[in-house]
Amino acid sequence: MKQTQQIIAAIVIFLLLGSVTAMLYNKYQSALSHWLSLSPKVYSSQDPELLDRYASLSPTNIQWSQLIPDDEKAVLQKYQQPQSTKVNDLTQGILLSIQASSDEDYQAALRSTNSVANFDQQGVSIAGFIVPIDYADDNSLRNIFIVPYFGACLHFPPPPPNQIIFAQLDKGMTDFDFNQAYRIEGILARELFEDPLGTSAYVLNVVAIEPYFDATDDFRQH
Repeated sequence: MKQTQQIIAAIVIFLLLGSVTAMLYNKYQSALSHWLSLSPKVYSSQDPELLDRYASLSPTNIQWSQLIPDDEKAVLQKYQQPQSTKVNDLTQGILLSIQASSDEDYQAALRSTNSVANFDQQGVSIAGFIVPIDYADDNSLRNIFIVPYFGACLHFPPPPPNQIIFAQLDKGMTDFDFNQAYRIEGILARELFEDPLGTSAYVLNVVAIEPYFDATDDFRQH
């Protein structure tokens, strides 16, 4: 009898430990993946003046939604498409699309170059995907767009200009994967940049780039 109780107690403890382990894994999966990958920075600026200035600015982690003016954010959120799981969701999505097509404020927000002053000339860190604009003679990246989600400007229409960041690297970047998200650190400026691939309302002087293993876009539903 005693042996049976010990076996049952051991099974209960095992199940509890497994549950706790699963909970901790789900909570810290992103950080664990990053740690296990041991991925070094794929890009580091060699400009000492830029590095010193960035360090002096108390850099802040920012989200993409913070780069949209509040009034435009409200308009865009109004037409966020629901996750389509039922017929009613599909119908609602179609109705939203029809309304959005005739809403001048919404159409203007999709093309907006309006930016947020809070982060002008500030040190920031933001996660996103890299879109090459051009390559140097050695096939390294020099000019890039940073975008909130995979495929923007390439497979899908570009986001609003205030959801695109232009960056010019002071040295080439060769270790690059289209499918990989990255966290990019640097000094942000409110400055317009136009290219056939898209228009950006922000420019980032990049300090460092490293792989990122979590969701990048905190605003749109995908």
